[in-house]
Amino acid sequence: MSGEGRNLRRITCVKGGPAAAQTERRGPAAPRPHILVASDCPSVETLKQDLQRHGYAAAIAASGSIALDTHHDSDLVLLDTDLPDLDGVSVCQFIRQVSDVPIIGFTSSEAEVDRVLLLEAGCDDCVDMPYRARELVARIKAVLRRTGTRNPTEPTTGGMTELLRFGPLVIDPKRREARLDGTTLTLTRKEFDLLHRLAAEPERIFQRQELMSDVWDYPADNRISVQESRTIDTHVSSLRGKLGNSEWITTIRGVGFRFGLSAAEPDQPAPGPVKPDRTPGVADLALPRLFKVRSSNGSARPGPW
Repeated sequence: MSGEGRNLRRITCVKGGPAAAQTERRGPAAPRPHILVASDCPSVETLKQDLQRHGYAAAIAASGSIALDTHHDSDLVLLDTDLPDLDGVSVCQFIRQVSDVPIIGFTSSEAEVDRVLLLEAGCDDCVDMPYRARELVARIKAVLRRTGTRNPTEPTTGGMTELLRFGPLVIDPKRREARLDGTTLTLTRKEFDLLHRLAAEPERIFQRQELMSDVWDYPADNRISVQESRTIDTHVSSLRGKLGNSEWITTIRGVGFRFGLSAAEPDQPAPGPVKPDRTPGVADLALPRLFKVRSSNGSARPGPW
């Protein structure tokens, strides 16, 4: 990693043989979140030291295979896209098959396709290289906060724990699960966060800026770029595919997105004339009911009800 300014770090990879992971694994009572840095770049040790200075336990995996063997002990994985044995997208896909551990990928600012591939593979966030140390730490804190892993000094908050039910779709914030017709959907952390945010206020139309701020922790007063806007589109498209119906998330053209309540409503038969199966008879006619009206001389006479 070469510095560009005081808080800039760049990952400059020089390929060599795979090195053994520096095992600094978390014990059962470890007080600090454990971060695995999957990279074999010469200055990865500097990144490890930066993380330790900010209160995190950190270990280095110098290859994709080592990352796959050691990620189980981590609270978060920082993933380089260019590893000596496996590419970062493949590593992310393999991890996602067995674990929901948060993953932040390093991507080149010029390689938009890498960002898209990593997000589609299951990355929770991506950081452009060169990255700013403060921004990276802020993103780590944001991801860990959303996934429920905190530093001991951070206060705990209640949050929403009630089930959200919409016909066949049930969203469980406490378990971070979404079930459709009783089947648990395989969602990335960002996909769940986005779905829960929309479903928590189903009548509300969310602007893209709001979603980037609420789900991706972007500054609310910063205008989002085209690339950041595509991040939302990628996750919305993936969610629609997993939900099996594009109506679960409605696009409000030129504004943003809204949770699609109509998708939860059962199909109703199309309205149309009702044809009788036989000719109506006298018994089918609505006849007036009769009651007795007392006349002035005390006699009773029939009258309509």
